[in-house]
Amino acid sequence: MISLIRMSEISVSLLSHFKILLSMKKMIPLLVLILSMMACSQPKQKDYLNESPGQKDERMKWWRDAGFGMFIHWGPYAVPAGYYKGEPVPGVGEWIMSSAKIPVAEYEVFARDFNPVDFDADEWVKLAKSAGMKYIVITSKHHDGFCLWDSKVTDYDFAGFTAFKRDPLKELAEACHKEGIVLCFYHSIMDWHHAEAKGESFATYRENYLKPQLKELLTNYGPIGALWFDGEWIEEWTEEQGRDLYNYLRNIQPELIINNRVGKGRDGMQGMNKAGEFVGDFGTPEQEILDVASKLDWEACMTMNDTWGYKKDDHNWKSTRELVFNLVDVVAKGGNYLLNVGPDAQGIIPAESTQRLEAIGEWMKNNHSVVYNSRQWVKYGEGEDVRYTVSKEGRLQATILEMPGGQKTFRYIHPKEGSEVSVLGSDVKLKWLFDEVKGTTVFFPESWNNEENWSDLFAMTLVFDSQQPQVTAPPVISYNDKAGVTKEMFGEKARVELTAVEGARIFYQLNEGPVKVYQSPIEVTQTTTLSVYAQKAGFVASEAVKAEFFHTSAFKELTLNPEPSTNYRANGNLSLFDGERGSDNFKDGKWLGFEGDDVEIIVDLGTVKKIKEIRLSCMQNLGGWIFYPQQLSYELSRDGSTYTTAYTYQHQVTKDDPNGFSEFPAMLKDTQARYIKVNARNVGVCPAWHDGSGGKAWMFIDELMVETR
Repeated sequence: MISLIRMSEISVSLLSHFKILLSMKKMIPLLVLILSMMACSQPKQKDYLNESPGQKDERMKWWRDAGFGMFIHWGPYAVPAGYYKGEPVPGVGEWIMSSAKIPVAEYEVFARDFNPVDFDADEWVKLAKSAGMKYIVITSKHHDGFCLWDSKVTDYDFAGFTAFKRDPLKELAEACHKEGIVLCFYHSIMDWHHAEAKGESFATYRENYLKPQLKELLTNYGPIGALWFDGEWIEEWTEEQGRDLYNYLRNIQPELIINNRVGKGRDGMQGMNKAGEFVGDFGTPEQEILDVASKLDWEACMTMNDTWGYKKDDHNWKSTRELVFNLVDVVAKGGNYLLNVGPDAQGIIPAESTQRLEAIGEWMKNNHSVVYNSRQWVKYGEGEDVRYTVSKEGRLQATILEMPGGQKTFRYIHPKEGSEVSVLGSDVKLKWLFDEVKGTTVFFPESWNNEENWSDLFAMTLVFDSQQPQVTAPPVISYNDKAGVTKEMFGEKARVELTAVEGARIFYQLNEGPVKVYQSPIEVTQTTTLSVYAQKAGFVASEAVKAEFFHTSAFKELTLNPEPSTNYRANGNLSLFDGERGSDNFKDGKWLGFEGDDVEIIVDLGTVKKIKEIRLSCMQNLGGWIFYPQQLSYELSRDGSTYTTAYTYQHQVTKDDPNGFSEFPAMLKDTQARYIKVNARNVGVCPAWHDGSGGKAWMFIDELMVETR
């Protein structure tokens, strides 16, 4: 009986479970349908990486038309203002946490003391507007990790960490909206404060911190014009991550503009992308202006003194004239000018910055058409003192950066017959004369020889109704089978050849002597400056091309491979033996800089000599990403083909290495050679312990001394 009862209970239980399973089976299609509907309701990510050129042009239009913006570097680094433990810290102010190796806990003290009670968003925005700036880019978070807005992702911000319980970015957004200024955000990819922002945990930081914070910035502060990334050089960041982040952000704000530092395309401080396909909307030269015009979008970010973040001892202010020159130079070459201010810990923009911005604003009142809605002309300028732009109305504008005296000749301008030359900000009409050889000469009133009578003190802009004349292409100066030389050294004599376009005559001057017609190679036996131009019948003469040839008795010839960086090339090969030693400032114009490259120098002494000593000067500045050579060797040869190593130096850089410059001497005992080869091996990339980890390392060299018996 008991057995039968249990069997009955089991049968009932099985039947009950079967009914439940049957019921669930009937629900499966319904569950699939519900899940499918939920998936469909999620917005699909749009692919913004493959927009058409026309779509990009429309999105970039406001930025290209603006031309001029304000950069603001502001954070807890303004509290120490360049000092740590009572001592000044070399380098820029916002890098003090790294430069002084300040532990996170100690740096947090500066953050807690950051209480900018005098901050006034309206004043900042009105200052930018009065200077003629159309947009503001402010550091929402710099490398130190402190956030300038009330973030729900962290307490390391004003609201959660300081006595200043306000949201400066919200106040700036409201002020910008009132004044018609476009607000943009700088944001650092790397973060010295966040424990997970490095190594294997970086992906956690990226997904749970970096991206959520960026979403806050693009969600809570209205339309944002641009995101300006930095710190992308760390080894944890990749181009793939950059492309993903770019698309993620554009899906939040489709009209957003994003700089090229979101990916890995930036080619050093010159800021433009390397060859290849890289993400980002514009290049970012830092403290540099392109040498020539570019059809690509780019923006030169530059400081008024030496630092970005506030540093109380930095009084190396650029003049207003230089700042105006930079602005005109940048827009003539097709770029935007992003000029920095670094407010102090109280929230006050330094008076020196304010004064310069107000003066630029006065210049902009008459000359705004040079900057706003302007476009490149076929030539960006002539020499160092003339820059060309085309106004919105299509008129040619020539901005003169130096006082012209009684007249000024423009090689590339041919005004239309009967047209007038006007001056922005003046009612005066200027007389002009066109010459087929020289171009157009404009004549100025005699009173304008006095700079105080200029229509604008810093730079004068002439407006032409002009066509472009036919101009002879400049000739080419060649030496030792090398075309386009500008500075060369030689031993006994130099044989120089000149070439020009077919049908053009070549004219030259030696050391500003009489002008001669070129007929055969020129023999130079002493230090000489050569000036050359070409002229073809019916064409305007070319601009003059110059080259300097330096006679030396020390070497017959010196070759350097590769060429130094465009921005740190000093006097080229000549810098290695000109007797002018570089200082501990790598920007002093005397150092040769190489980004990521090894260097080879070959010296030909002319004859076999007994060599007593060889030494090369090198610099180290860890904050500037400049390292001593990883290996340095001197090799000797009698015939130039077979070399013997005479000296080798090895160096393993550490984070405790001092900055400075050193000479690396090799004392030799009557070693005979005609040729000397110097090999300097670059560190290549910044080491893992360095804040620029993964970025290209720099090597700076200067004087090469060879003592013979």
